Amino acid sequence: MPMLPLAKALLLLTILGVVPLGAGARAGLFARHAVKLTDIYGSSRPMTVTAPDDRTRAIARFSEGKTADDDGGLTVFLGGDDHDFAGGPKAELLWAPDSRALAVTADDGGATGSFDLSILVRRKKGRHWRQIDLSKRVAKLFAPEMRCDDPETPNVGAVGWTSGQRLIVAAQVPPHSSCGNIGHVAAYVVDVKSGDVLMEIDPHTLRQRYRRMLGTVFAIGARHRHRTHRYTR
Repeated sequence: MPMLPLAKALLLLTILGVVPLGAGARAGLFARHAVKLTDIYGSSRPMTVTAPDDRTRAIARFSEGKTADDDGGLTVFLGGDDHDFAGGPKAELLWAPDSRALAVTADDGGATGSFDLSILVRRKKGRHWRQIDLSKRVAKLFAPEMRCDDPETPNVGAVGWTSGQRLIVAAQVPPHSSCGNIGHVAAYVVDVKSGDVLMEIDPHTLRQRYRRMLGTVFAIGARHRHRTHRYTR
């Protein structure tokens, strides 16, 4: 029997009701309203995460590594395309309110965690989505906040959407012994269409105006930015 392409196979599973819906997943670690993919980690089961318009669907699935040095990955199928990310268990997805963008916070699965952020943005014409890496842009702005003896990169994750075109992104000093301000957080507003960082959000505004968006990690960092906190996985 010929093998079905990944896209068709995942869609078939969705139609048959085999795919667990993202709506039933626990709240996200970075964004309170994100869908965590922890429940399907370590299996070949896909998860469907439906957008606010109730029509657009992203299908996420983890894959095993092909070699001993390959940890596998996370694939998000959307609009006829497969988008690949690091395959750690703490990944989460966060739809924009207009259903035209999806934030993917991916985990590399390391012992101390390393998180990167990309957004999938629907093109004006057709069904395809383009992928924008936000981690490098945010990390460059956050670099002066990294009080680490060794070269380190921050954890970067999506916090919440202020509109269909604006995403709040947070960067956090990782839980590495070389860093003197573990858990310190800064937040930024990113334009979806361009991927440009528009402005920084001060910690007071973050915890007051956007506190209902904050996941556990960034909520702790925002409240206690002058103290040292270890990352909780």
